[in-house]
Order: sequence, then C-alpha cells, then structure tokens
Amino acid sequence: MLFLFACVAGRNYHTLNQPNMSANDAEETASSAADDDVTTAVENLEVSSNGSKDFPNQPILAEMHQKRSATHSKLRAYEAKRRAAYESKLQSSSLYWRAFRTLMHDSLLETQKADALLRGWTHASETYEMSMRSVGEWCIDEKGVPVTDAKKKKKILDAQEASAAVGGTGGDGAKTLLAAAGYTTEEKCGTMIKSLANSASSVANQYSDMIKTMNSEVLPELSSLLEQLKSDVLVMEKLGDSIMHELEMAEEEVCSAWLAYYNKAMEFCGSSASDIKTKQAGARVGAPVDPNAVVHGCTDVWVDEMRYRMAVAFLSSVWEKCSSELSKLFLSMKDAECNRRNRIKELLIKATQRQERLWLGLPGVVTPILKDLIEWPMERKIVEDDVQSSIRARAQSIQRDETEHKKADDSTVKAAGLTGVNMKDGNFELSSPLVSDLMSRAKVIEKRGTGLMSTWKVTLAIVTEDCFLQLFDLPSSCKLHPGSAPEVAFQNLIPPVIVPSLEGIKGGIKIPSAKTWFDNLAPTESFVLSNCTVSIKDVTAKDPNTFELIEALSGKMMARTRKMQFRAVTREEAVDFVEALKKSK
Repeated sequence: MLFLFACVAGRNYHTLNQPNMSANDAEETASSAADDDVTTAVENLEVSSNGSKDFPNQPILAEMHQKRSATHSKLRAYEAKRRAAYESKLQSSSLYWRAFRTLMHDSLLETQKADALLRGWTHASETYEMSMRSVGEWCIDEKGVPVTDAKKKKKILDAQEASAAVGGTGGDGAKTLLAAAGYTTEEKCGTMIKSLANSASSVANQYSDMIKTMNSEVLPELSSLLEQLKSDVLVMEKLGDSIMHELEMAEEEVCSAWLAYYNKAMEFCGSSASDIKTKQAGARVGAPVDPNAVVHGCTDVWVDEMRYRMAVAFLSSVWEKCSSELSKLFLSMKDAECNRRNRIKELLIKATQRQERLWLGLPGVVTPILKDLIEWPMERKIVEDDVQSSIRARAQSIQRDETEHKKADDSTVKAAGLTGVNMKDGNFELSSPLVSDLMSRAKVIEKRGTGLMSTWKVTLAIVTEDCFLQLFDLPSSCKLHPGSAPEVAFQNLIPPVIVPSLEGIKGGIKIPSAKTWFDNLAPTESFVLSNCTVSIKDVTAKDPNTFELIEALSGKMMARTRKMQFRAVTREEAVDFVEALKKSK
C-alpha cells in the first residue's frame, strides 16, 4: 500500500503521547540539550547556595530559571525531531495524493473517451443505415448521393408512384426532382439491380438492429457509469483535498504554537531578575498585541507551553484519523476502479460482438480487437498492481517535474530556535501540561465574582511556577463538581477530533477547521499572584471554606483592583490552596 496509508501512525489524543519517545529518554536529554550553542541565554546556569551568576542571592529564582532552561532545551530538541519527521510524512502524503488525483482524472477521461467513441460509432452507423435505406428505396439524387431528408424523400417516392402510374418514364411523371426515382420501373435494370437494391435494404435493416442494441443496452449503461464516476471523482477529490488541508492546518497550528512558546520563553530566559519580576507584573492594559499569543497581555510561559503540547497531541490525533479516512478512500477508489474497468470491458465486448455479427461477412478487422478485449486480465490482484504501478509512476513524474522547477533555497527555511539542535535529544514522550515543570498546583474549585447576580461556578484553577493563577471555565456539558480530579477536568476542555470523512462529504457536513480546536484551552481568567492579596474567612465564619483574591491592576489613567471569591470542598483544602497561592508570590 502507499506510504501515505502505511507510515502515518498517531497516538491517542487524550493521552498526549508521541511515538519513539520515553520518559527515561527525556531525562537523559536534559544535560546534553543544555550544551546547545543556539540560545546561550537559557543554558549553562550555575546555581549555588547564594544564587547564580544571573540571580545573585536568589537561589529559588535561579533554580526555577534552570528548571525552565532544561525544559526549554528538551522541547527544542523534541520540536526539531518532530518537525523533520512530520515534514517528510506530509510531503510524501501530498505527493501520493496528487498522483492519486491524476489517476482518478485519467480514469474519468478514459470513460469519457469510451462513451464518445461508442456514441460516435453509433451515430456513424445511424448515418450509414439511413443512407443504405435510401439506396434500397431508390432515393438517390442525380449525382448518386443518397437522399436522407424526409421531405425530399417524400417527393422522390411520390414521383416514383406517379411514374409507375403512367407506365414508364414518359410524360410529366418522368420529369421529377430526381431522375433516379424511375429506375425501379425500368425492366432493363433486371433482377441484378433489383437484388442489389434489396441488399442495400437488408444491410440497412442489419444496421438498424445493431443501433437498437446500442441505444438500449450499451449507451445508457455507459452514460450511467460515466455520471456515477464523475460524482465519485468529485466526492473523492473533495474528501482527499479536505484531509490534506486538515493535515496542513494542524501542522501550521503546531508551528504557530511553537513560535508563541519560543518567543515567550526567550523573553523570560534572557531576562534579569528585575526584568522577570516586571514581566510577571502583568501589564495587560495597553500591552502590544502578539498574533501568536494565547491570551493577550498574559506573560505566563506555561500557557503557551500548554498550547504547544496540546497542538502536538491534536496533530497526532488528526494524523491517526486522517490516515484511517485516507485508507478508506484508497480502498473505495480501488473498488470503483475495478468495477469501472470490468463494466467498460463488458460494454466494449457487447458493442464489438454486435459489430462483429454485423460485419461477419467482411475480413476479420474486429477479431483482433475482440481477442484483445477478451484476454484483458481483470483479476483483482493484477488490477491492484496495475493501479499501484500507475500511481507510483505518476508520483515519480510529478516529483521529477517539481525538482526541475524547484528553487535551490526552497527547502532551507528553518523554524525559530530549531537550528543546531541534536534531534536525538528530542526522543522522549511529550506528556500532559498538568505534569509540566512550569506548573506547581492544579485543583477543581468553585469561583464567584463580586457582582450581585454572580453565582458559584466550577472551575479548574492552575498555579504556575511563574506566579500566575490560571482559571479555566468548564463546558456546560461537563458534570464535574468541586474536588474532582484536575486531569478529568482538563480532559473535558479538549474537544473531539473531527476529520473529513466520506460520509461527511456526501452528507454536506461542513468540515471543522483545525484553527478552532483551542477555544476551550485558553484561560478564562488570569491573575498575576505577585500583584494579589489572598485572604481566607475565619474558621468560625458562615462559610469557612471560602477565600478571596484581590489583584491590583495598573492602568494608564488610574489604578484599579479585581476581586474573585473561591470555595473549596473542605476547610483543609481551602487553607492548603491559599498557602500554595501565597508561596507562589
């Protein structure tokens, strides 16, 4: 089978795994990735009890910086290896799909030619039949051309009757439009001429029988086959193009997510301690718009890292499902091609056999053609091998043509941060964002705004190492409650993967775009903990499991604050989460 349908293998979307990578490999790559010479700002950090050379007397910040650097190096190696592998797979899939399309169009062209040939053949037979019938009826003009026009034939036949009534060629009856009208009444023509005229009528009758067979048994079925093939080719082409577009859009989404993460990570890794504190302060009001950012004004690296990890998982799932649909498409095409060839063979044999019966008294002009048609092998294995060889030859031809016209520097474009990377360091499994080194705590709790109409809503709260609190509103269809496992809540944010299918194309279902899959994975609320104060109600209060978060926001005109109340299942859980928030500050 084509490389397209054999090499594509994806992991389960919800387990977020990638092939050929393991946790042990990920740990072994950390030290080697740190020696890369591409981004010196994130490597070779030396941490001591008094801090580091970049963060003196701040050992905690230095340790966090080193942890981020190690994670960044591993992700760079992983993305370099992933991009090289997927680029090859996507190019191969695109190449074979284009070859597949040319085969479908050539099959359609072949059927159109067969239909045009037999229709032309039938039309020529009809013309010959009408001419021979006119010859048998002595409807011939003075130049010896058979008269097939109905009005002119009627005049000639009327003239023949008038000539017979006056007993020969004398009188006005002999002066007809066509002198040949009186030939049949002349005795000197004899039996030979009459027999020859009758033979013309016999030939016309034989052609008439053949035309009836063609119009009733061959041409309608061939026309039906052609229309069905047009419909099938249109559906297959639309489905294949949609699948390839879906794969390309999913790859673009990963590249966009990587660029956003890389830019955000470089901003943090190349900054001093004071700059990092400034970045963590938020500055959402009036911040410049980054088209690749997940949330405008949010400087949390984890959010963009999460987007990248989920984009990779989405791409893997898309590849797995698209591979299945492409396999179905290819099998459907092979069945259609086998049926088409068998049906064309049957119709051509039927038409040729009818012509052979018509021309039985002529030299065997048709016999070699009929012999070749009968001996045309139609075993499924032979047809499949022929189809495979045809696609391979077309793919090679397309590749040679593109190579000749391809610019020398077309394949030299590199993605950000992926040059000089040791791809062996990327041989590990990309795990869930909830186990990222950039995240410190995750919990399913309730939140409520300060408005009079505000109600308690279940939300997934995530505290990151960069001192941010990210809140994710769960979908209305989610049946979770406070205290549920964060992993289960996070899975409910992940939408189902829908790829183009044959049933969807035929049903007119709009194919969803890969650009919309990330909607639920963007934080609903984002708090900068360094700008926040946290307070918990007293144990004797009416609701001792409730605590409040107040964030100071900076603006161009005046300072303002934002409040949010939270409620845990138990007092102990509330105290524990408040301690985690204070520690992150």
